[in-house]
Amino acid sequence: MHGPRHIALIGCGFTGTSAFYQLVENYPVKEISIFEASGVFGPGFPYQEDECPDYLINNTTDTMCLAPSNRRAFLNWLERHREYAPDLDAQGHLPRSVYGAFLKDVFASTLTLAAVKGVAVRLVGHEATVMREDGDGVHIGWEGGDITADMAILTTGRCPDVGVEMDKAPRARVIQNHIMSDAFDDIALDATVHVLGASLSAYDVVNRLFSPQSGCRFEASDNGALKFMPGANNRSVVLCSRSGRLKAVTSRAPMAITRKHFTIDALRQAAQEKPLTLDDVAQMISRDAKDNGVELDWPAMVEPYAACRSGEEVNTRAGILLEAAILAATAPKSSAGNFLVDFAQHALMDIWDAFAENLLSAEAEKLYRAKVETAALCYAAACPASTAQKLLALHRAGRLRVVRGVSDVRVGEGGDFAIHHAHGVEPASILVNATGGVDRKLASNGQPALIKSLVATGLLAPYARAGAIAHGAAVDMKTFRAIGAKNIYLANMLLWGPGFFTSSAYLMASVVERLLKAAFEKPS
Repeated sequence: MHGPRHIALIGCGFTGTSAFYQLVENYPVKEISIFEASGVFGPGFPYQEDECPDYLINNTTDTMCLAPSNRRAFLNWLERHREYAPDLDAQGHLPRSVYGAFLKDVFASTLTLAAVKGVAVRLVGHEATVMREDGDGVHIGWEGGDITADMAILTTGRCPDVGVEMDKAPRARVIQNHIMSDAFDDIALDATVHVLGASLSAYDVVNRLFSPQSGCRFEASDNGALKFMPGANNRSVVLCSRSGRLKAVTSRAPMAITRKHFTIDALRQAAQEKPLTLDDVAQMISRDAKDNGVELDWPAMVEPYAACRSGEEVNTRAGILLEAAILAATAPKSSAGNFLVDFAQHALMDIWDAFAENLLSAEAEKLYRAKVETAALCYAAACPASTAQKLLALHRAGRLRVVRGVSDVRVGEGGDFAIHHAHGVEPASILVNATGGVDRKLASNGQPALIKSLVATGLLAPYARAGAIAHGAAVDMKTFRAIGAKNIYLANMLLWGPGFFTSSAYLMASVVERLLKAAFEKPS
């Protein structure tokens, strides 16, 4: 096996740690330089060890891996570290900080393995700010130094956050980011908090506002449903978003799905005859659903609030949908009602490959990004059952409301915020941005210095279809090499332009695996 002798990893959270582990374990690399701006190698942005314990891992414990060959890596580690999970549940969802402890331990053990194998490792606890290609090498600079490697992989993971732009309201406050934030600590126990977005980040915020430390608790009733016991906590929360959608719920017992219509081979074959439309894809999924004994109601999934004529009807409908989603996900045996959640996980890599190979027509892809992606992610990035059950308990107690059709946030006449939505205006004195938005526009001024450097020299270009510039970077999706570069590769959120936007440890570990395999197989 031949390949680069010296590889630089730019960023060392989950993806960087996965790349480090896979490199040392499987490849004849001689030197690895690892950059991490925070100076803490392993956990990365979402999994920091001192993060709020109410923020849960979205995927089940038995799927959190570092290499796709072993999805149970985290679970196996927890078996030996029961102090983190005394009541270990393979299908459960632990605090994200626990996964951070795992990543930190993996990083340390991989350093030891590298020493045993004679691999030199350089740790740079600074932000890489400049990158250029010099002949067959990649020059990387930071404040205080520079190196030249044979190959660089951008494992920076997260793109910059997108804040919600709004005028300052004299009588209101905004929390733009809930990660590693102490801004929630002084929120009054009788406050009404408005949360922008219906993403999993919004659910993190709800978990934190109604944590055990706030004085409340959730008790299981005889039928298994949770009941909210407020104690000293008299808070209310309002989830405000454009769609009003609530996440589907991760299955406790996933269906044993068979697929023969929606497969990568079938998609490729169909795309050879004509570019695929969204209707083509929906028909393939419907045929697979029917083979599995499921009839899909596409209109109800696309427009779940179609019959609602008021804000009260929207909120009532949200509770009905949430209850149905929980029942489908927590059935003792696999439930046909949760087919799309299970299907999305079963078909994950085929979905990724279909986008990577541009099997959808350019028009269909544009329509998907604009109109369908949010709905699709309700199923592809589902919610932990424990969180959904708390949301339902809060909804039944009148402590959680859902508002849809959000169009604008302005400063109201009284000095608070005024959230304009489909059925009126919602006043807000405490506003949390939990849209989960990240800046994947390469031309954005908010990009870090390194990305700006790569764009300025033509080593990184925006992803485009049919002449239209889109989010993300132009990448050879077979090798993950940046178009315009020879030895610069991407394994970060900038792939979520040409690729399928979702959050999955397995998916990103698979990207790393494919990238490294291609790098060590290419002609020297």
